[in-house]
Amino acid sequence: MTEEQLKGIKASFSKIDKNSDGRISVTELMRAQQALGANPTRKEVAKMIKEVDDNDSGFIELNEYIELMSEKVGMLEYQKQQMKAAFHHVDKDGSGKLSRDELRQFLTSHYGEPLTEDEFNYVMGDMDQDGDGQIDIDEFCNLLCQHQGT
Repeated sequence: MTEEQLKGIKASFSKIDKNSDGRISVTELMRAQQALGANPTRKEVAKMIKEVDDNDSGFIELNEYIELMSEKVGMLEYQKQQMKAAFHHVDKDGSGKLSRDELRQFLTSHYGEPLTEDEFNYVMGDMDQDGDGQIDIDEFCNLLCQHQGT
């Protein structure tokens, strides 16, 4: 983990730890979840805390939070690397951008059947954020993130 990532993790801990006592309570975590649009029950939040509460204090201390978030950062980095590897595999000509043909081949192999021309044009238009007629790595990763698990 980089120093910048650690700094960000500590800052997010401080935002959740409203009373600045160095630990996150059930109430503080519930409020943070609600601010993100989730509506967990008190029991669900207590269970979340218990899963990472190494010293059975009933709270999440900074070191426990750092450990939890480090795992998540590591998973995100791994997923990013996997997406980049997939992009480079699909980018047959090594141009750094996917042509319409390269994208069509990927979608057909990934989803099992070819898209109609209208379906393909819709997907292409949705993905091609900069309108250059090709898909760059960021646009490709956005597609994979939107459709994880499908």
